[in-house]
Amino acid sequence: MPIRILLPIVTLLLTCSLAGAEMYKWVDEHGVVTFKDTPPPATKKGKKVKVYTDGDFAPAPSPQPAAPRRATSAPQPAPPVKQRFTGTVELYVTDWCGYCKRAERYLQSKGVSYVAYDIEKDSAAMQRHKDLGGRGVPLIVVGSHKISGFSPETIDYYLENGR
Repeated sequence: MPIRILLPIVTLLLTCSLAGAEMYKWVDEHGVVTFKDTPPPATKKGKKVKVYTDGDFAPAPSPQPAAPRRATSAPQPAPPVKQRFTGTVELYVTDWCGYCKRAERYLQSKGVSYVAYDIEKDSAAMQRHKDLGGRGVPLIVVGSHKISGFSPETIDYYLENGR
């Protein structure tokens, strides 16, 4: 029999023999629970373990309707006011990146002021990109938040909840 066929068969047989191992559980005289793949030593006295079934328990109570809320005289706290980001967004881009161009067009369409830095043409911008933890482009900075890649939803979120 060729070795190509024999080797996978032997591997399969060895793998299957490991999958059929039994597990033993026992509790010793000090209350320590032990799990092993070998039976407990004869000196250890195992305690029986009760196995429960669903029928051993009462059914869960049905949910009760919530009681109507009473008006309170205490003033309710006002929801936090969302502040729209009013600063300048920073874009770290390259001229060959399609997502960078999409990010710029998106910010223009929203009327957001931004500054684009080409990291291949500006060594200082490349260093800032690295300092910010950038690994690719576009890297978009909205306030203290960094966005790796172009995601209109994420940009909108940070613009609406800006700081």
